[in-house]
Amino acid sequence: MIEQLSVKDYVLFKSCILDFTNGMSVITGETGAGKSLLIDAIGYLSGDRIKSNVIRNGKDKAVLSMVLTSNEKVNSILEENGFDVDEQVIVSRTILNNNKSTIRINQQITTLSFVRKIVNLLVDIHSQMDTYRLMDTKLQMELLDSYANTNGLKEKVKQAYNKYSSVLNELDTLKNEEYSDAELEFLTAQLDEIENANIQENELDALNEQIHEATEWYKNKEDLSLCLYEMDKENGALDSLYTLYKQASKSPILNKYEESFKNLYYSLQNVDEELKQVRDMHSNDSLDLDSLQNRQYLIKKLYRKYGGSYISLIESKKNIIHKIDRIIHRQDVFDKLEMEKEESYHSYMKLANELSASRKSVFGILESKVMEHCKDLMLENAHFKISCTEKKPSNNGIDDIEFLVSMNPGQDYSSLSTSASGGELSRLMLALKVVFQASNGIETIIFDEIDTGVSGKVALAMGAKMKALSDHYQVLCITHLASVAVYADTHYLVSKKSSSDETITSVQELDKEETIHELAIMTSGEASLKAKESMQDLWVKIHG
Repeated sequence: MIEQLSVKDYVLFKSCILDFTNGMSVITGETGAGKSLLIDAIGYLSGDRIKSNVIRNGKDKAVLSMVLTSNEKVNSILEENGFDVDEQVIVSRTILNNNKSTIRINQQITTLSFVRKIVNLLVDIHSQMDTYRLMDTKLQMELLDSYANTNGLKEKVKQAYNKYSSVLNELDTLKNEEYSDAELEFLTAQLDEIENANIQENELDALNEQIHEATEWYKNKEDLSLCLYEMDKENGALDSLYTLYKQASKSPILNKYEESFKNLYYSLQNVDEELKQVRDMHSNDSLDLDSLQNRQYLIKKLYRKYGGSYISLIESKKNIIHKIDRIIHRQDVFDKLEMEKEESYHSYMKLANELSASRKSVFGILESKVMEHCKDLMLENAHFKISCTEKKPSNNGIDDIEFLVSMNPGQDYSSLSTSASGGELSRLMLALKVVFQASNGIETIIFDEIDTGVSGKVALAMGAKMKALSDHYQVLCITHLASVAVYADTHYLVSKKSSSDETITSVQELDKEETIHELAIMTSGEASLKAKESMQDLWVKIHG
């Protein structure tokens, strides 16, 4: 349920905090006072896009916030996506002057689509526009599948259809393909080119590293050669040290340096041998560099030609083999696809028929419940049925579903859009809402002027139906009708005050006496004693 809604510097509101309760709550007020702004705020906190300026005049930003009671399913999704979880879900949105906004769940920035996913599991907002959306046969199918709990089966049907459709497309492609000997020769040449190259996964990375090492060696080779030359040449460093060592061994004055000269000579000789080993180890690198670079060029050329990577090269190879096979064994491929078409069609039809049967199994129950609620809403002559005709295979089965009604005795069944007047349509949609709400797991229902076009006893019947619905769900309702508002457990009055330089909208929670006063004004335009007594009697009759 929605526990709290708060807005700051939002359109006509300076600041407003509404604490909601279970049961049925109504929001009333004069036209233009700002009732629907509160529902819009809930919409913005449910992930709706902002289409106009919602920041109070003279302010830099608007801040909206909503606290909802969470549940196990919502917490599971939040945990999977790295959010902190609690008994509550707090959604907040900060909107700037350029209409850019930041939205958060439990203080963590997220996306509008993710917020929609979360809040749609908890709150359902039904406006006049949604009444007309219920005329869409696609939505009717979705509601029916949700009620019949066929979503898992429907997904299997979708997968089976995709497989069947894929085979049909492949068959169609094969029928329209025309290959020549030149095409086969070209494909064979491409396959040979790839196979002869015999490129290994990660080979290019290894080549790049080897080329880098060989290039570095080539740069340092001259320094190494010069160093060896200076050590090994006649009268070079080694000869000079050897001469010094021998001279020291013969001269008494140099005798004490003999060991030092000897060590220096052997140390340099060791260095000389190590450098020669390095030289010999890389003696063929200049030749290897050429072959490495040639191999690198070949791999890069084939990558460019066949998609840009090793994976795409291998995929291209598979496709080429597949095409060659289709040319050489065209009839075999055709026969195989025909067999796959039959198998996939039968698999699809088995699931589609099972889905159709599951849908049809709830028709009677659903029709009966809708008509029961219609009678409660004073649509005594209304009859409701679900039309189901077979259509070509599709990803949602073989059923064309449409809700049909007959509003008067002797009237033929027809679509919702052509059968009901405005007031009848509002009641019919409320009946459908009550029935389908039980299957979607949502805990809060918001009705935004769903009672448009009704009055008198019909309005009382609609109020009673929403009140009954509030026994199981939190119900929030915006209404102009006292006959609906009188059923509320909690009554909020939205009012607007204007001065020379500003307009401020505020919301007040009414007590019983204030509620009776407001209901009287809603009924007769003024809080006359007679109107107040009438509303008092009606209030007592309903609430006891």
